[in-house]
Amino acid sequence: MNNVTKYHLYFANPFILNGVTWLFVWLLYNLGWSRLFPPLSEELTFFVIFTSIISICIGVATLKRHTISFRPLKNPKHKPLVIWLVIFYLLFLIEAAVAGTVPLIGYATGNVTIEYSEFGLPIIHVIIVNGISALCIYATYCLKSTSVKKDKFKFLVICVFTFVPFFLMFNRGGIIANIIGILILSLVTSKRPVRLLLKCMISLIVLLFLFGLAGNIRFGKSGMEKFAQVAKPSDTFTETHIPPEFLWSYIYIASPLANTQNTITNSNWSQSDSEDAQNFVIYECTPEIISKRIAGEQEETNFANRAILISSSFTVASIYGRAYNYLGWTGLWLLFIFLLIFITINIKIIKKSSNYYFPMIVSVDIIVVLNIFDNMLTFMGLVPQVFIFFLLYLFSRLRKQNIRNFSN
Repeated sequence: MNNVTKYHLYFANPFILNGVTWLFVWLLYNLGWSRLFPPLSEELTFFVIFTSIISICIGVATLKRHTISFRPLKNPKHKPLVIWLVIFYLLFLIEAAVAGTVPLIGYATGNVTIEYSEFGLPIIHVIIVNGISALCIYATYCLKSTSVKKDKFKFLVICVFTFVPFFLMFNRGGIIANIIGILILSLVTSKRPVRLLLKCMISLIVLLFLFGLAGNIRFGKSGMEKFAQVAKPSDTFTETHIPPEFLWSYIYIASPLANTQNTITNSNWSQSDSEDAQNFVIYECTPEIISKRIAGEQEETNFANRAILISSSFTVASIYGRAYNYLGWTGLWLLFIFLLIFITINIKIIKKSSNYYFPMIVSVDIIVVLNIFDNMLTFMGLVPQVFIFFLLYLFSRLRKQNIRNFSN
């Protein structure tokens, strides 16, 4: 564990992950597997490539300055994590009791009484989703920090149980977020990260296939045929003879960029004013729990905060999808700068000596990677995770301070 070098930390550096992730999406998009996707403009192509290069360069510079580091936990305890797991499970059971079922059962039986996006109680659901995800990250951190086999098994069991509610909720986003966190921690602590990365790529292919199968289940009978009618696979895709289930992953990963391009091409934006700038800050730079209370009824009539979609079936448009509606290209560049500031603040806000420092880094990593789907800087399914680790850090410092005062 003490052999973690700056080369291992490349896998956890949020700046580098931001650049690599966007370059991957851009390359994937250019496979042209869907007739729905508009061709990327020169401006958007330049933006994606240039911001990716800038992000990677900043990431390399931060590693040279040792801005990010990894410190294994000393004698991590599993009992507090079990207590928190039980609390989150009890809250989840309350949600299931109120709803009368869970989404997975509804999709599996074909009796969909509640959509996964509508499942849960206000505020409580936010606590459950973010709390369980934070618990998954921290339990994995404990798992990678200890060398005692018995303890490793206990932390592994906790990690496994953090996935169960997401499966029952049919929350694929939560599952993917947890997998990303586990993968990052595994790569950082691996003695042979390159070999592990190759194994992960093989596992990723399997997961992408399973993602397609899950999508077929959600669509019911003839799920693949129904999805193909919506996704409009191109001849390029059908001629590859790739299993059709992979079309799900391709569409879901690349369609946000398609929606971003479609918004830029078809937006009515011509010139910004002070109200546009204000709305940009409210909707694109502020967590939803705050922006909804600031905006009030205005949110329902503000069409600028909606991307222009290539299809009503694909509703996300990456972190940049709505920014153009407010400020044109200035909106995209400002949002990129805001992302860099967000990363910089959060990787420095907790001391490296804290038990919550590296879990915070991983939480930021997850937000950065999932920005390819939507603006996760405002998404209440992820942003509170960062806040949770910051609160735990503050509580731990306060506790240490009280202990010192008491001993004096």
